[in-house]
Amino acid sequence: MIEKETNLLAVFEDRIYELIRLCDEKKRHIEELEKSLKEKDEIIWQNRQTMEALQTKYTNLHTARRLAENETEFQNARKRVNKLVREVDTCIALLNE
Repeated sequence: MIEKETNLLAVFEDRIYELIRLCDEKKRHIEELEKSLKEKDEIIWQNRQTMEALQTKYTNLHTARRLAENETEFQNARKRVNKLVREVDTCIALLNE
């Protein structure tokens, strides 16, 4: 009877040690996954910051381009008006002769 109990106790100890080993292994795996998750979160945060900066830069460039186009149209209109004024001045000068 004592031998049977000793064998059962030995099997029980082996299983307890195996369970502890598996538990430690799972803890290490969880720690690795948590570390990996933190790294991924940091990468995501950096990418979001980059994306926001690029979005702001794009908006600024888009606005600048629209202003440049409007400036070009303004300059062209100003040149046309100046040309018309010169033509009117020429006509007035001819009428005064």
